[in-house]
Amino acid sequence: MFRRVLIGILVLAVAGAAIWWWAGHDRDSAEVGLATPGAAPTTPVIPSEAFEMTVESVHDGDTLRARAATPNAVVTDVESTRVRLLGIDTPEISPEPDCWGSEATAKLTALVPPGSTIWVAPDAEVHDQYGRTLLYVWTPDGQFVNGELVAQGDARVEIYSPNRSQEALLRSLESAAVAADAGRWGACG
Repeated sequence: MFRRVLIGILVLAVAGAAIWWWAGHDRDSAEVGLATPGAAPTTPVIPSEAFEMTVESVHDGDTLRARAATPNAVVTDVESTRVRLLGIDTPEISPEPDCWGSEATAKLTALVPPGSTIWVAPDAEVHDQYGRTLLYVWTPDGQFVNGELVAQGDARVEIYSPNRSQEALLRSLESAAVAADAGRWGACG
C-alpha cells in the first residue's frame, strides 16, 4: 500500500513539473515570436529584461544612436551608443543611396525620432564586428520597430546566428510584404 501511494505521488510530481515547464515554454515562445506548430508567429511584447534608451539620431534605416537611461549589463554607461537593429537590413544611403534607402531611413526616423524614448533588448550576441550594440527595439506603446520595418517593406530579414529569437516572426512579415509589393518590394524590382 505504501509503495502505491509513493508511486502515485511521484507520478503526480513528474506530471506537475512537465505541465509547469510546458506552460512556461509556450509563454516564452510567444513572447519572442516563435511559432507553435500550425500557429502564426506573434508580435513580441516588450520583454521584462528590456531597458530604456533615448534616441539621439538615426543614421539609416537600421542603425541609430541612443543613450541608456541607466547603465546595465548590456550598455554599461550613459554615453552615446551605436545601435544596430537586429534581424533586419535596409538599403544603404551612402556612399551612393540604394533604392528605398532614403524611405527606410525616413520610416525609422518617424517611428523613433531623435529625443524619443525606446525600449530595447538584446538577443544572444550583443555586439557586431563593427562595435555596434545589437538590439530589438520597441516604442513605449509596445510597437516592435524591427518587425514594423519588415512588415512595411522598408527592410528585409537578415539573420546572423546566434541571434535568431525573432526569425520566425520576421520571415513571416517579410513574406507578407513581398506578396503585397510593399515598400521596397514594389518600388525596387
